[in-house]
Amino acid sequence: MIVFDGTLPDDVLQKEQHQIEEFLKKESSYEKTDVWGKRQLAYPVRKKRLGYYCLFLYEGEGHLAGALEKHIKLNDTVLRHLTVVRNLKNEAARLAVATRKEKPVEPPKDEDEE
Repeated sequence: MIVFDGTLPDDVLQKEQHQIEEFLKKESSYEKTDVWGKRQLAYPVRKKRLGYYCLFLYEGEGHLAGALEKHIKLNDTVLRHLTVVRNLKNEAARLAVATRKEKPVEPPKDEDEE
């Protein structure tokens, strides 16, 4: 997850997002970018109250997180970033629960109707 400075113009934010995507495509198995858009920050960060949130999903080796962090720290438009290790077992369980919830529930049959 990377939070860019939300006060920047949209074309600059798109450019910054694409730079991160290109870095990840070169260095890892890049999946997708989930753009959450501009949102109000809970507290000011570098005197900014608005952030542009992007969630980058990728798979790579352990050294990639350090290389990405180094790349991000050189970028002045990034307000905050966070790297999280995905637990695939939890994702599979969530998917199974979601598919169960999507199935229509059949009403119970009355004994009189049989």
